[in-house]
Amino acid sequence: MTSESPQAARALEQWLVAVPTPVTTSAAGTRLNKRGLETRARLLEVAIRCLAEEGSEPVSANRVAKEAGVTWGTVQHQFGDLDGLWVAVITEIHARSWAEIPGPWPALSGSLRERVEGAIDSVWIYLDTPEGRALTALRTWLPPRRSDIVAEYPRTAAAFAAREHDWIQGFDYLMDGLDLDPVKLDQVRCLLPAAVRGLSNERQLGFTSDLDVARRTLAEALVAFLI
Repeated sequence: MTSESPQAARALEQWLVAVPTPVTTSAAGTRLNKRGLETRARLLEVAIRCLAEEGSEPVSANRVAKEAGVTWGTVQHQFGDLDGLWVAVITEIHARSWAEIPGPWPALSGSLRERVEGAIDSVWIYLDTPEGRALTALRTWLPPRRSDIVAEYPRTAAAFAAREHDWIQGFDYLMDGLDLDPVKLDQVRCLLPAAVRGLSNERQLGFTSDLDVARRTLAEALVAFLI
């Protein structure tokens, strides 16, 4: 694998700004003991599950507290406010993602078509995991305009922006070694997750009968654009 791309380096820098160190203290600055860390882990697990469940209503901190068997005061002690809770959720999901594929990653030798299909499949599968559904739900329930998210939930906005590091690094890895136009590769990198997310929405709604055909067609279109 080649060295990380400049885009990936910038995204990683964003992530380190959003979440600089592993959390071992509460929002109030007190060091968390074993029980406190267990409470924090339980709250995050409940928050992710609540977000991943079907429903049109936003998930509130009070609901997370109730289902975790604690008070809002406990949530506030652990995370400070809703912005702190959501950035902790994103951080936990980020950690889970990398725990599954810590690297080092082996060199790839597949064709362009195989690699594009692999990228599409990876996004398709992830969006249907509890973590993928939770991130989608959280982003859906936040204000639609990025500037409003930054104003109301600045740390959450920074963490969402930094999550792009995973995708940039993964896409760079999948396409490493291919002699392709870097501008077109960047365009596909931007388009592919949005396109697959649209197909995933159709999966949730059940309106499109053959999404396998849709995914193959998307792969063919992207390959034709790249060559």
